[in-house]
Amino acid sequence: MAPWTDAEIKRFLARQGLFSRRGLSPTESEKLAEKCLLRDRDLDDRRACIECKHLQRGFICAATKGSSMPITIFQRCHRFEWQVPRTQGQA
Repeated sequence: MAPWTDAEIKRFLARQGLFSRRGLSPTESEKLAEKCLLRDRDLDDRRACIECKHLQRGFICAATKGSSMPITIFQRCHRFEWQVPRTQGQA
């Protein structure tokens, strides 16, 4: 595997923080963030519910008004919208 670029490292850390804030353990957050990095390198257009801005507390999808799919499984969803991760220094 090729070394990670600075942009990939920054994105990895932002995702890891988002996933932790959304309830994954540190280990799970790290594994999923790396899985996302590899997905991006493969140009895979599937996304996980945990990355979506519609995911609400209790893992409810605000877009569908129902339970989300398993939050760490990559899938295609026409209602998906990126959750912009907070970075250090942002409230």
